[in-house]
Amino acid sequence: MGIVPQLESAEVRFQIGSEKNQFLEVIESHISKSPANFEIFSFAVLKVHLERFACRIYRDTRTASHDGGVDLATNFGVVYQVKKLRILNEADANKLYSELKFNFDQQRLQDGNVIVVIDDISKNVRDYLVQMRVQSISKADVLSLAKNFDEPEDRQKVLRVIFEEFRREYSNRIQTTPKSQKTQLI
Repeated sequence: MGIVPQLESAEVRFQIGSEKNQFLEVIESHISKSPANFEIFSFAVLKVHLERFACRIYRDTRTASHDGGVDLATNFGVVYQVKKLRILNEADANKLYSELKFNFDQQRLQDGNVIVVIDDISKNVRDYLVQMRVQSISKADVLSLAKNFDEPEDRQKVLRVIFEEFRREYSNRIQTTPKSQKTQLI
């Protein structure tokens, strides 16, 4: 979990968030550690970014739940599916699009209201998906958004959201884990 447990402290969040380079180092070094990290760190950055435009984004699922559907939803009709994978050719893009067609209604796809957040995507494949009305946000895009947080308060808020989402994630797992396994998690 790296630094995540320490983010419970407002003092730690203040210290990290006050220094832009330290904040970026934390985001860059932790976002790729696991699929859960990828989803939660991406969500936190997107949430704070979208709030600048009076848009809300919600994360109602658990990471790695294999529900295949919505991972993040907004108050303006767009849904996000987060996948820690690389899409570098059209075959991979077609496979992803087939999965999206299975998970989302055709109208949502036709309206361009499905965005995938993925680890990496080539420019050609990104353009190919746009032709199918699916937008993508790569890890590089998320990191670029994080670099644009010039206010320490925004960076601290990202760190708070990361901690809260991990706490929600793991407290949920602990509550649903059989008693014999709880001691292993703690």
